[in-house]
Amino acid sequence: VSGNVSVSAGNTCSESIPTTLNVTVNALPTITGQPGSQSVCAGSAVNLTVSATGAGLTYQWRKGGVDLANTGNISGVTTAALSISAASAGDAGSYDVVVSGTCSPAATSSSATLTVNTPPSITVQPVSQTVCLGAGASLSVTATGSGLTYQWRKDGTPVSGLTGSSFTISSAATTDAG
Repeated sequence: VSGNVSVSAGNTCSESIPTTLNVTVNALPTITGQPGSQSVCAGSAVNLTVSATGAGLTYQWRKGGVDLANTGNISGVTTAALSISAASAGDAGSYDVVVSGTCSPAATSSSATLTVNTPPSITVQPVSQTVCLGAGASLSVTATGSGLTYQWRKDGTPVSGLTGSSFTISSAATTDAG
């Protein structure tokens, strides 16, 4: 209830003296739209946003919550949006925001998880081999990155069923050369 309130003071000796004053009731900070979790590739832009109502709102984004020393606070990010122009592996984590207002208590959003996927990189290449007819051969590759999948190819054509980081030919035939 906000608005003007009037009061009159008087007694039997004088007329009533009216006084008007303004009363403002500020709403508590309330989060109306939570930040959402995101999964992005390294180098991509990220925007986490929160919607809130209340009077005199201020925002403090945090990564990983807050410990006793408040080291989780993200310096300089005091708006309803947290923007990361090029996400890196170090940006991955859990984010939330504390919305404070003219009135207490502050409201804390739910946590949003940021997953930063790294591109694949082959760290150990497969090694060419020469084997005798009927002998075994093993090929393998070592790679890093997020969500890796493998598909072996022979002469540029995918080989059905060879989708692991290694494979073994138990008895080499002339058709295995390539």
